[in-house]
Amino acid sequence: MKICLIRPSVIHNKLALSHMPVPPIGIAYIGSYLLKFGHKVQIIDAAAEGFYDVEPFKFGTYIFGLSFEKIYNKIEDDVDIIAVSCMYTSNWLYDREFLKFLKSKFPDKILIIGGEHASAAPSTCLNQVPGINYIVLGEGEATLSELVDTLEKGESINDVSSIYFKDSNGNEINNSLKKPKRIADLDSIPWPAWHLFQMNLYFQNKVSYGVYKGNSLPIMASRGCPYECTFCSSPQMWGRKYQLRDVNDFVNEIEYWQKKYDIVNFDFFDLTAIIKKDWFLKLCNEIIARKIKITYQIPAGTRIEAIDQEVTKKLVESGCSNITFAPESGSERVLKEINKKLKIKSLLNAIKWSNSAGMNIKLNIIVGFPKETHLDCWKTISFLIKASWYGSHDMYPAVFSPYPGSELFEYLSKNQKVNIDSDEYILELIKSHDLWPGKTYSEKMSDFSVRSYTLLYFFFFYGSQFLFRPIRIYYLIKNLWTGKHESRAELVLYQTYKKFILSKKVPNSKKVSENVF
Repeated sequence: MKICLIRPSVIHNKLALSHMPVPPIGIAYIGSYLLKFGHKVQIIDAAAEGFYDVEPFKFGTYIFGLSFEKIYNKIEDDVDIIAVSCMYTSNWLYDREFLKFLKSKFPDKILIIGGEHASAAPSTCLNQVPGINYIVLGEGEATLSELVDTLEKGESINDVSSIYFKDSNGNEINNSLKKPKRIADLDSIPWPAWHLFQMNLYFQNKVSYGVYKGNSLPIMASRGCPYECTFCSSPQMWGRKYQLRDVNDFVNEIEYWQKKYDIVNFDFFDLTAIIKKDWFLKLCNEIIARKIKITYQIPAGTRIEAIDQEVTKKLVESGCSNITFAPESGSERVLKEINKKLKIKSLLNAIKWSNSAGMNIKLNIIVGFPKETHLDCWKTISFLIKASWYGSHDMYPAVFSPYPGSELFEYLSKNQKVNIDSDEYILELIKSHDLWPGKTYSEKMSDFSVRSYTLLYFFFFYGSQFLFRPIRIYYLIKNLWTGKHESRAELVLYQTYKKFILSKKVPNSKKVSENVF
């Protein structure tokens, strides 16, 4: 069969602190897996192919990427199935209308969706977009391939696991197992089908999930996460089984992409990259032994249990330039409350060792957990000053947002604080990326207090950093001016400015056609 895989355009507020779209490794993996089993694949990467396209959407938001009509015109006539990635709940308002549009244009095509939002809220997706035929739950490659094979043979789909659909009587059927179906051998998955993408768009626009160092590409060494943080929705998507790839196969992939696309930097897309020390040391030694000249980054956040002086030295020696730690809070009480299983003292040591080895360090912080107090926030400020002293370069304080599939979402949903079927809830998720976010979910502090703490975190972290290391003020100005960014903060400031300029170019009179909503 022929499958058209679509990565939709992206919805943002004008002043959202967000990065430009990066190559979607999930779709690239699904494409390669379908090709492996003999199917034909077309990929439309709407966010990248419409990199400088922007138009106003509903509720004061903007769409960055190809319009509905432009995507429609790209879909080849002989496709049998249209499959759309619905990864982010904050993008659902756009995804929902886009899916309705697709079904109106292709009523006879099979419409399938998958991704984290689709996996966490399948009933909502089906009921809000009745034209969806099937939803793939969790890890998508094997499930989608099995579904496509079954449809091609005309067999019953009742035995296809990990899918969600409505039967002929309108009953919702959940064919998922107790746990999401996982591929047992990661090395059996072909490398991502990047040849189906217009990769030059990412290279010429200097896109990187981490800090731009040159032509960059996402890569994954593992899948899953064994931890159970209450704010995280990944267990719903991946389960808690943690799997690592064979080191040699992983490094072979690095060498291949380096030669094919002149890649100089790789961004690790792992949920939790560094858990097993022995595996990562083996990886570092293999890169060093092969004399591969690259940089690589761990921008999504990683644990610190396996981070010590030996590991940090090897990371830098093998090319690791930027690392992100995700403590979320500087309060031991909050860490226990969200089941983070992290010790502040151990984290400060990891920061110290990483800085001494020469890595650029970023911290992910969340403010406004339901039971977080003012005292907890001031303990976080104290931690941020210490982290600045120990050498951290970057810090980003996100306001807590309850995402479907997480334990905290279920808690708030039971207490009628969130409603997955409400557009207002989705809009609040979109606003959570703004410098001055909207609604918060704290039971101990006002919305104004929570938002104010994000500014205080910025002030105390960067104020203390520039006080402790004044030379970094010079490097910040220099890197923003030259476009050669070393930290994530520099890149986000630059990209936010570019996105703002794009939105300013939209004529005030231009409106999206209301007949598609």
